Amino acid sequence: MTVRIIVEDSTSGRVVRVEGRLTVLEIGELECVLGDDPTGTALELRELRSADAVAVALLRRLRDSGASLRNVPPRFAYDLDE
Repeated sequence: MTVRIIVEDSTSGRVVRVEGRLTVLEIGELECVLGDDPTGTALELRELRSADAVAVALLRRLRDSGASLRNVPPRFAYDLDE
């Protein structure tokens, strides 16, 4: 498995679970799921196993655009804050 993206919509908002390995090859799928406005969307990253530099840059942009990043694995937290 490279990446699995699961969307959960509820009255409390949208949660997008990202599981596996997120690379430049899969970021288009994630961007498509999120649409033009990620504000209010929570990205659940507990099961994220790896992310290349392009994927980390996307996660950073999404966070800066209003998405919240939940349960970021410690190995990615530093890269996201740079």
